[in-house]
Amino acid sequence: MIKKPFSVIAMVMSFLIINSAFAEKENVKVSGFGTVATATSDSDRYQFRSDRSQAESAKKGGLAFKPLSLVGVQLDYSVSDNLDFVGQFVYREQDEQNLDSITQMAFLRYDITPSWQVRAGRLAADIFHFSDTRDVSIAYPWVKVPTEVYGIVPARSFDGGDISYTKPYDNFNLLIKGFWGSGESDFSSDDYNPIRFNNLRSIGVEFVSFDWSLALKHTQTEADNDDEDLAVVAASVAQLQPFWSGAIDFAKEVSLKDTTIHYTSVYFNRYFDAWELSGELSYIDSNSIALRPSFNGFLNLSYLYGAHTFYGLYSFAKTDTYFLSQEQPGFPINESTAQLAVFVEEVASSLAHHQQTLSLGWRWDLQENLAFKVQLERTDVEARGTGLRARDGLVVDDEDGVVHTLFVALSFSF
Repeated sequence: MIKKPFSVIAMVMSFLIINSAFAEKENVKVSGFGTVATATSDSDRYQFRSDRSQAESAKKGGLAFKPLSLVGVQLDYSVSDNLDFVGQFVYREQDEQNLDSITQMAFLRYDITPSWQVRAGRLAADIFHFSDTRDVSIAYPWVKVPTEVYGIVPARSFDGGDISYTKPYDNFNLLIKGFWGSGESDFSSDDYNPIRFNNLRSIGVEFVSFDWSLALKHTQTEADNDDEDLAVVAASVAQLQPFWSGAIDFAKEVSLKDTTIHYTSVYFNRYFDAWELSGELSYIDSNSIALRPSFNGFLNLSYLYGAHTFYGLYSFAKTDTYFLSQEQPGFPINESTAQLAVFVEEVASSLAHHQQTLSLGWRWDLQENLAFKVQLERTDVEARGTGLRARDGLVVDDEDGVVHTLFVALSFSF
């Protein structure tokens, strides 16, 4: 059942566009994109998934198409010279499949002046550089955007509005954008149980030139609820108050509910003839142990030779390991609370990521709108830092490991 009020708006606008397409075909543009990709890994324990919203994964002894394959359709409807509507619908592997879940974007865009623009509806939140093109594989050289940066935040869009200002200078263009809204994210579980994010505010500044660009973005939001596991552990910790005076305060730290989350990123790229150097760094922090400080990034070097692009990519995600006995020495660990202590450490480790990946790849542009890609990556995973991997069992039981993953993809647009 679709519960969001926005879903009704998206549905109505979709029907309006379809009806308008027959009456005013010159005002409607239909385009699309997609990826047919397979992945295989040499590990059953640390399985690949493109982000935390996925239950499907790639593991040893088989080919997995679901983690990366998708198809998207975009509708652009020009209402007037200054007003248009954009709808983007993407079908991919995710916990729920309905109109609301496949609606990636659905917004009205109004040009106030050549410099000022406002948008309202469902938008790709301006959290990191590839927010708008995260699923459009043909737009970048790799098979996928780096998991260590983009896999941590599975939410691709939020409901709200933004305003942007563009100013051209002699050597570059300046873009300033502010976004306000709310939304939800699904941290892949047996039961669909998304976490709601309220009062999301994002500010971004970009400098774009012919052969270089630089972007800085900062986002702040509040989590409205816990998932089921977090709620149970937080409530259980609070019941220790008769035995431990710090129990209630610590229960609030365990919970994500009403937690303020900060996300900051910086992106750059520079072209040197046939070479491109690019990278992105991000920092995530909150006042909950469930989402502790995380430093993430990637560095890419690509070489273009005719229709072929060869690239090397290094990416990393690092969250400090959490041990309850060190962080909370007053926590009463005994026979009756030993299992709860394990669950507290599991909560603190489930969203912890400590891994680094070296990728080598080749992209072959068969046509302007069709690209074949091959990518091989080696990932070194640290103990209690396996939050980005799909696996069986508890994170706190994981040990250091090395995983190799092969991707083969065909990306296209139309």
